[in-house]
Amino acid sequence: MDWDTVTLLVLAAFGLAGLILTLSAELLSKLPAVIEAWRRVRTTWRGGDD
Repeated sequence: MDWDTVTLLVLAAFGLAGLILTLSAELLSKLPAVIEAWRRVRTTWRGGDD
């Protein structure tokens, strides 16, 4: 394995880690809105009022 391959693997690993961190941050920031929408759907489905 030469240094070019090692460098590309390190860059790919850091890129993947950054992508995972970004996606998880986006998911966690939108989670409260998703939970609230799900509660409204359940309430409406059961025939309740908002």
